[in-house]
Amino acid sequence: MDLSGNSQALTPKRHRVDGAIVNRRFNRAIKDNGGAGDVYRDSAIAQTQELFDCDVDELYRETGGKRNDRSSLPQPAQEAYMVNESLTATELERMVGTIGGEDQEEVNDAIVGLVRQEAQRTRWRLPW
Repeated sequence: MDLSGNSQALTPKRHRVDGAIVNRRFNRAIKDNGGAGDVYRDSAIAQTQELFDCDVDELYRETGGKRNDRSSLPQPAQEAYMVNESLTATELERMVGTIGGEDQEEVNDAIVGLVRQEAQRTRWRLPW
């Protein structure tokens, strides 16, 4: 409230954006498009294959990272995940309500396909 008694909108609190925040947005966009079950795991596998040309276990083993802890990966790998998940989340957010299928498997497959396609684009655009 200002001195004259009028309400003023408060500016939103700001937070540092990190990989966990980007990943939550990515996963929320998957859910908002009807993704369920193994789609989260399958999306992580697909983007890892496209970004790094290896599987998830190999990425952690070869970089000395601790499994399921992206913060233990080298900075370029963390950045690649963040960039890709941010771009993919944006694309998924645009598509809410348009990804359909006969059953959950078809919906999940469409989402994973989009994740794979966006990861291919990310890898092409950036030097990882």
